[in-house]
Amino acid sequence: MNDKTVLVAGAGGVLGLEIVRVLRGRGRIVTGAYRTERGGAREAIEAAGATPLRLDLEDGAALRDALAAADAAIFTPILTVSAPAATLLRADQPAVFFSSNNVAVDPQAAVYAALREKEDQTRAAAPQAVILRPTMIYGYPGDGNLSRLMAAMRARPLIPIPAASGALQQPIYVKDLAKIAAGALFDAGMQGRTRAVAGPEPVALRALYRETGIAAAASPLMLPFPTELFAAIVGALEKTGLNLPVSAAQLARAGMDKIPQDPAILGDTPLQEGLKTLAAEMARP
Repeated sequence: MNDKTVLVAGAGGVLGLEIVRVLRGRGRIVTGAYRTERGGAREAIEAAGATPLRLDLEDGAALRDALAAADAAIFTPILTVSAPAATLLRADQPAVFFSSNNVAVDPQAAVYAALREKEDQTRAAAPQAVILRPTMIYGYPGDGNLSRLMAAMRARPLIPIPAASGALQQPIYVKDLAKIAAGALFDAGMQGRTRAVAGPEPVALRALYRETGIAAAASPLMLPFPTELFAAIVGALEKTGLNLPVSAAQLARAGMDKIPQDPAILGDTPLQEGLKTLAAEMARP
């Protein structure tokens, strides 16, 4: 069974490369597809023991050829990008796609309504596919979430925090997500399922900020700010091109619990451990 070949699309990214490593560790033959020649992606894929393949998911002919050579596929680019690939899968070809837990948390938001539509399109085209809805993904520099917050805490004496700081989060460590995705691919019980993926336990937003500060060895003053006003201010600043640790869209959802709405697949890495590892990686020169 371990001689099955897996195409991993997005292997040039952190999550994709972690999935490649997990699959290779389990004896799978892996083709790591990446879109652009940057950051040593090809070399990293080769170092992980996979065959690199330059591939643009919008190139239907090239994608069809890549899927024809694979027994199964994992698409790490979010479904708004990867959904068309579902139409090229064979009826018996296992596949994993990524959506977002926010589809269930905030279904009225335009971005997540559009993502839900892509889920439906994927399910119609590939009924056997697994769709994973991860919560906030963290655990590597540039993750766009807790790494941004950690960097801001190390650089600034004061960090605004939404006043609705009791809302629950359940971040998923990137390496746990990679293991879950790799495990779901050939799991007969997962075929045709849509499942949320989250960290081991929920945590209140204020506690999440506190634990991030502890891991970063930083103790900025946390200033509660009215969420709606804060979102409007951040939105205005974003339009000027300023890079902020949180986005206006994130703040607009700050008062919502981000925990899974349905029974989820849970990662193993405790938040404190994941944050400690992230802090160490961010401290490297």
